[in-house]
Amino acid sequence: MAQDTAAWAQARASGGAVNRTALWAVLAGWVALALVAALLLLPGKYTASVDLGFDLATQPPAPAVRGMVQVLSSREMAYAALNRLSPEQVADLGRDTPLPDRLNVGGEGSTQDRAAARLAADLGVAPRQGGRVLRLSFTASSPSLSSAVVRAYLSALGALQDGVPARAEDGQPLPHLTATTSLMAAVGRDLPSRPVLIALGAGIALLSAASFAMLARRPETGAADAPSLPALTDSLPRVAWLDGGDRTALEAGEAGRRLAAHIADAKDRAEKQLVVVTSDSPTRAAGLCAIDLARHLSNENRVALVALDGASGDLAALISDPWAPGMAEMLFGVAGFGETIHRDPHSRAHVIPPGRDSRTGASVIGAERLGLILTALRQTYDFVIVAAPVLDAATGSARLAHLSPYVVCVDPREEEASVEPYAALASQGFGHVLMVRIAQGQPAERSLRLVHSTPSLSAA
Repeated sequence: MAQDTAAWAQARASGGAVNRTALWAVLAGWVALALVAALLLLPGKYTASVDLGFDLATQPPAPAVRGMVQVLSSREMAYAALNRLSPEQVADLGRDTPLPDRLNVGGEGSTQDRAAARLAADLGVAPRQGGRVLRLSFTASSPSLSSAVVRAYLSALGALQDGVPARAEDGQPLPHLTATTSLMAAVGRDLPSRPVLIALGAGIALLSAASFAMLARRPETGAADAPSLPALTDSLPRVAWLDGGDRTALEAGEAGRRLAAHIADAKDRAEKQLVVVTSDSPTRAAGLCAIDLARHLSNENRVALVALDGASGDLAALISDPWAPGMAEMLFGVAGFGETIHRDPHSRAHVIPPGRDSRTGASVIGAERLGLILTALRQTYDFVIVAAPVLDAATGSARLAHLSPYVVCVDPREEEASVEPYAALASQGFGHVLMVRIAQGQPAERSLRLVHSTPSLSAA
């Protein structure tokens, strides 16, 4: 059976790897296809530029900068530049074959008009260095054409400045512009515009998502053959045990120490904040284990020991006053926390004794106020240790199981370990159970020994 299970798991894993490889291959294919489509369908764009500087020793005024931008971007300057281009270059500018050029320039009018409109649309004039420099740029379908247009604009600008000087919006003559850099011709194709890139990305994402959904869909192959599936076996449940090893029980004091170290583990201590100590049959060992556990944990934590088992004389003996109120009074609403929380004289733990009207069994486990009391204690203390009676026979244990406690079930039997107590607790809804084997015949004074002689905390 183990070999069949391993083979089945290996087949599932290899199939998942193939699917993941196919998904990445599909994504790479769509990206490559989109790039090829962009190169073939979108017209090539090449930009040439030159920087023009003002012939001024100081920062040019803003009206002068705006005036020169308007002059360079004007339709008159476009016609002046066209007159310096060859007929073939003018025809290239006016050709309406590329779809974006037809949309921007329009398909009607003479070639000269379309070329002038193209110049005005694709010419760029941008102030730089705070307005001291204007960058003149033009984008065309070939590097030679974009460079020729920039040279034509430089020639037209020189002729304009040699003639009647242009004036700014405030009436002042515009300062001269001279080229501060040589012509920067296009050395490579321009990247597509942002809307085009967004459209390509959206298309790739949509096609990839559709491909992923198709590849991730599991084929319907019908019922699988029995040998290819892992078989279910009627095996016993797996139970967590704490004992001395080699099927030997722990000494009571050692059990408390090892149990405290296990519960205080920082990895999952949040799941063990509420600990219920019980047994599968009435025994003194459960109460002694709860007391020893609370005292060990109280060395470094705030701990409350709650005595639910009113039949335990060891729990009742924790408080010297036999008439002190405790859990019985709290469960039935005749006493509050301030009256029932007492100090353990031998540790830093706080103790809630069974109370004057000591009860046990279903009368305490099924009490409606028990959940509220334990929830309030969990919000105040690091650990809440509950010394409970036998749970599998108590009506209302499911209400306690709803709090998701960590159950420690003491098994004092010397014979071979059994899963029956665990199964009984699981049937009540308890999901976290640890079985602890404690040797019988341990003297009470050893289990109730002082863990540390430290000052006790105030119950306030």
